[in-house]
Amino acid sequence: MIPRCYFVALLQVHIMKNIFTILVLLISMISSGQQMEAYYDMKKYNLPGDQPYVDVYLSFIGNKVKYNSIGIANVEATLIVKSGKHIIDFRKTLIQSPISEGEVKTDFLDVQRFSLKNGKYNLQVYLRDLNLDNGDTVKVNYPFEIFFSGNKVEFSDIELVETYEKSDDIKNDQKDLYSKAGYKVIPFVSNYYPKSYNSISVYAEIYNTNLKFGDDEKYLTVVQITDEGRNVIGNFRKMIVQKGKTVNVVLTQFDIAELYSGTYLIDIEVRNSENELINNKSLRFYRNNIPPLSNYARVDSVLGEDLLFTQLITDRDTLVDHIKSMRPRAEMLEKNIIDHQVSTASTDELQQFMYTFWEKRNKEKPHLAWDEYYELVLTVNAEFGSQIKKGYETERGRVYLQYGKPNKLVNVTSEPSAYPYQIWFYYHIGKFNNRRFVFYNRDLSSNDYELLHSDMVGERYNSQWELDLYSRTTPINNVDQQFAPEGVGSRALDYYNDPR
Repeated sequence: MIPRCYFVALLQVHIMKNIFTILVLLISMISSGQQMEAYYDMKKYNLPGDQPYVDVYLSFIGNKVKYNSIGIANVEATLIVKSGKHIIDFRKTLIQSPISEGEVKTDFLDVQRFSLKNGKYNLQVYLRDLNLDNGDTVKVNYPFEIFFSGNKVEFSDIELVETYEKSDDIKNDQKDLYSKAGYKVIPFVSNYYPKSYNSISVYAEIYNTNLKFGDDEKYLTVVQITDEGRNVIGNFRKMIVQKGKTVNVVLTQFDIAELYSGTYLIDIEVRNSENELINNKSLRFYRNNIPPLSNYARVDSVLGEDLLFTQLITDRDTLVDHIKSMRPRAEMLEKNIIDHQVSTASTDELQQFMYTFWEKRNKEKPHLAWDEYYELVLTVNAEFGSQIKKGYETERGRVYLQYGKPNKLVNVTSEPSAYPYQIWFYYHIGKFNNRRFVFYNRDLSSNDYELLHSDMVGERYNSQWELDLYSRTTPINNVDQQFAPEGVGSRALDYYNDPR
């Protein structure tokens, strides 16, 4: 069965500006009482000495299409590749499901391959359920760019794999569009791995290593799973010695049974014999695998007959509140425990978890680490709290607790066309310098400012933040517009670039 993606983008024009943040797009249509769902993905590859190509995948959810009297779903797919106003390639295909009997429906997959020169394109996809009388046509536009220089070490896109096998089709014969570089690869058209999946397989191609290292000269390929800060997770790292070729294949698998919930990267690196990084490529994926609280709250944290400082906190509601306030400082595993395990944990488990959390950060004096942090919690509760939210539950509170007090803060409560806003500026956050956070208050009545945009890695990035900020009295008529209209009187961009 083709897996289903957890992260969904609805087919509406006003959200298409966010398409580049989504790895797999859900195309959804409700027509005549029948809903059709298809997952869309695109991967870019190169044929050195020839020209690049893209594979376009459409994965249909079996129970979300209509079947005819003999148990077959029929979907008409029209794909148009355009460069500017010119049509470069065009396909109209009939996609049929396997014959289905009974209530269980099988998901089914289609792939189309387009050979393209380097350049900027727009892919238009039209889907129509032919078994529906007067069925509507669903449409999506996807702008993309393809570029391979041909003279340096480069990567194809990283493809998540459902199954694979050796193939004689080493020349990408159009007769088998799942074949590439000597392998038949069935894609995993999703970037979401639920608990039921215990492994993740990846496929990628590396180009021109022979030009960098020499024909058949050895180099190192590193495949690893990292967090969004590019820190390697546990032992999820493989080092593969390869020889310089026009095309090298990376096809490997990780056991992720012990990879707990979170957002991760598959990262592939090419390194030389001195272990210097030459180039790398990453792909984001999501894992849902919540660990039991007992995996983290260790019984051996109790040393002899000594009381843990958290055992002095006997009120369960207070423990829960303290632990929820710790989330901004939590690592990925800890966040998942706080989100999913704390509400049902016993008082003893909560005491153990809280103690272990702070002992990890200050082994000698965990109680002092908590006391210092709790002073910050009291501060954000006082400054950012409201009648319906505690300060640590707000986005300003979370940022303050996670990164500390900003070095500079611009507070604007009244500006033409703008919502009230604040810009926080940090000189240093870890290894990053000069990072900014833009908050705004859309309801105008509460003290709850939302995070609109930040240039900090891992935070919300919004390329049209200025336009959104100044939409209070100025409607957004152009979905592609990124900056506030002239004459609005914007000072925010000036404050953002030069905080004072």
